[in-house]
Amino acid sequence: MKLSLPMLLVGICVSSLMAFQAPADLVQMQNQAIVRASLQRTIGSSGPDETIKAWVFFTDKGFSTIADYSASLQTAESNLTERARKRRLKALGEDNIVGFIDIPVYQPYIDQVLAAGVKLRNTLRWFNAVTIEANQAQLEQLAALPFVLKFKRVAESAYSDDAAPQPFRQTGGSDNPVINSTLNYGFSETQLEQINTIVAHELGFAGQDVLVCMMDTGYRQGHVAFQAAISEGRLIAQHDFVYNDDNTDYDPSQETEDQPRHGTLTWSTLGGESSGFLYGPAYQADFCLSKTENVTSEHHSEEDNWAAGAQWADSLGAEVISASLGYRYDFTPPDQSYDYEDINGDSTIVSQAADWAAQVGITVCTAQGNDGSYGEGSLLAPADGDSVIAVGAVGDNDDITGFSAWGPTYDGRMKPEVCAMGLSTACADPFNFNGYTTASGTSLSTPLIGGVSAVLLSAHPNWTPMMVREALMMTATDHDNPDNHNGWGIADVGKALFYHPQGDIVIEHQPFVYFPAGLDNNVVVAQVYGGAGIPADGVSLFMRTNEAAPFTEVQMIHSDENNFSGVVPGLDDGYLQYYIQATDNDGISATYPLGAPDHFFTVYIDSTEFFDSFENGLYYWKTEGTNGGWALTAERANTGNISVTDSPYRDYNNDAELTLTSNFSIYLFDADSASVSFYTRNILQTNYDMVYFEISTDGGQTWELPGPVITGTQLNFTQTTIDLADYLGHAVMFRFRMETSETGQRDGIHIDDFRVVWDLVTGIADNGNSLPAKFALDQNYPNPFNPSTTIKFSLPENGRAELTVYDILGQRVKSLVSDYLEAGAHEIIWDGSDQSGDDVASGMYLYKLQAGDYSEIKQMTLLR
Repeated sequence: MKLSLPMLLVGICVSSLMAFQAPADLVQMQNQAIVRASLQRTIGSSGPDETIKAWVFFTDKGFSTIADYSASLQTAESNLTERARKRRLKALGEDNIVGFIDIPVYQPYIDQVLAAGVKLRNTLRWFNAVTIEANQAQLEQLAALPFVLKFKRVAESAYSDDAAPQPFRQTGGSDNPVINSTLNYGFSETQLEQINTIVAHELGFAGQDVLVCMMDTGYRQGHVAFQAAISEGRLIAQHDFVYNDDNTDYDPSQETEDQPRHGTLTWSTLGGESSGFLYGPAYQADFCLSKTENVTSEHHSEEDNWAAGAQWADSLGAEVISASLGYRYDFTPPDQSYDYEDINGDSTIVSQAADWAAQVGITVCTAQGNDGSYGEGSLLAPADGDSVIAVGAVGDNDDITGFSAWGPTYDGRMKPEVCAMGLSTACADPFNFNGYTTASGTSLSTPLIGGVSAVLLSAHPNWTPMMVREALMMTATDHDNPDNHNGWGIADVGKALFYHPQGDIVIEHQPFVYFPAGLDNNVVVAQVYGGAGIPADGVSLFMRTNEAAPFTEVQMIHSDENNFSGVVPGLDDGYLQYYIQATDNDGISATYPLGAPDHFFTVYIDSTEFFDSFENGLYYWKTEGTNGGWALTAERANTGNISVTDSPYRDYNNDAELTLTSNFSIYLFDADSASVSFYTRNILQTNYDMVYFEISTDGGQTWELPGPVITGTQLNFTQTTIDLADYLGHAVMFRFRMETSETGQRDGIHIDDFRVVWDLVTGIADNGNSLPAKFALDQNYPNPFNPSTTIKFSLPENGRAELTVYDILGQRVKSLVSDYLEAGAHEIIWDGSDQSGDDVASGMYLYKLQAGDYSEIKQMTLLR
């Protein structure tokens, strides 16, 4: 359910208009009828002296004019924390950053309710309501108040509990451990590697600068797994909604020892940090802790506490809510049980609250529920929300557990969204501050995905909740064949990191392999689009030539459509480090590579080697395919901590065809020798499942197989080296292509340490006369250019010369010279057209001079 904030106001205005058109006494009678009917349902069969927990909804928020409404919105906006403002800005835009739900409940209404002697539980501005504890007579008194809209009983969940913690046992993964990781994950290794989170940690993304709100029973904060967060000041706030204080730890004066058990399990699973024992996916996140469930009562969590906790998280600026709570079955009479008809995303209070939280920019991760034995439609609220991430539970063998609840929602939407390990999940022991245990339930799979959401937001601060949700779903293991048991499958963080969801700011740039020395300038080109639109001055290039120096910002030039270019001054030696930042019309920014300025590209001047160890990401390669897909992994590596594989953690699929293609070309126009090498480790079905290494000289239109096919089993990383003598004089691209048969699955292939080396042609002699002393190709002028540029070159002897323009992928664009020329200086103008005379698009182009044994290539940029 997506509730537009302006639509809420429209609904209020329509109600007011109807009131003005109808006789006042008729409206009053209709309103009273609604109030009385809701009151009777709320009282039910309760006795006169029985305490009833009830919602009291109000008709308005105390303003009667548009001017009052505008003033209230201004006050609400001024009260936003900076963190909340930034989060709402990317989700709602500048014009809708606050709305009706942000205006406080009118205090005089609250005062008149309390005057009846009732006990106040929570004040919910999102619902324009309060929740109270009252008896029948007090509720009758409140029903006469003219501003009371309706009543509703506070629903209390009593769904089947998670399995109790068990003595720790190492689960799964023992035959295929992570052997190159920087951190010692101990007991938590299997659950993190199953969702490919460790590679995100190796890339530097662990939830840092993201505020995660835990909603649960309480937390044993003395456990060693929480000490890093507490000592580093990353426990930002806490609130107990059961006892209305700011202590969410165990309070022996009013609680049983079991009270903080569940919350300790879930917080440690999401954000624990203890080397050799336990890491959560978001172990570097900031945290706010809310206690919303009282385990000493007959019931479990109450829905108004859930809504109040979400509202509190919003006010703090939280970006993620992880709540392993749910509502559906077995309410004790006269509580209103939620039937399947209510699991439609709109009916329950908690589902409305969860979707509102998502609308204001909070990624909400919630448990699918543990009632899988009921079969289809056994999910809980708020897992039915259309903007939440509902989480199912799998075991370490990737199979869905028997207890994990099923979709669909009553209105037919598929659930859950994704799955994670919820069977024997490693977590902190609530009863031993130095101990660890395992527990089972969707309550344990949920914080894994909550932590993963924070990891994605640490890499993509510009993402909204719907972007996080889409990225997780569309890169999960069953994204091409979802169902109501597994949802879209097991999450894969390594793939989700490099996915572009709808609305994302997209920066497309082919990182440079090397810059030639001595040029007046080099041009960095990118295509940038998405977000709220990219303004002409919204893209910057940040660069430096000394790693200790700060980056210098240069505004990139907008040419046409989505094309931007930035000029790098000429360098004679050394290296250049750079990254690109784009800011949309709402002021939301994204960087390329992710995590800049901590992450950046390094390009060496006049290098004769390209090397990719995959340690910085998957930026030099494009992944495509069916029934699977390449991704980074920290499971195995030849050197360092990261490699690329066809199927992280699990076996590859049958009938798969996957390609991993370089998005760069190596220009061997002026090389006299070259070779390519890489390391592979493979477990493939011999002669049935194959990996082909292929080369293209026409920009990827056709491919050749220069070496042997990879198949069978090779348990140690082994180097393959291929001589590129047959490809000299060409721009070459590379790809790995995997094909699997209809039967038989194996672990697959890991690829690491991809390297291309080449030697340049040397020894051109000076002919000693008045003609040019040597062959030379000058830099074009002007550069960048529009609409034309001049290219000069020198020939020391008569002979045939070829001057050709290529695009960035090495495809021929236009032949400028192809003739026998006399020795001397020559120049030619290129008008930005191709061989057929049509104008070419903005971008970087290459021009190559070939004369006898001499060959040289330079780059130029066309800006339309």
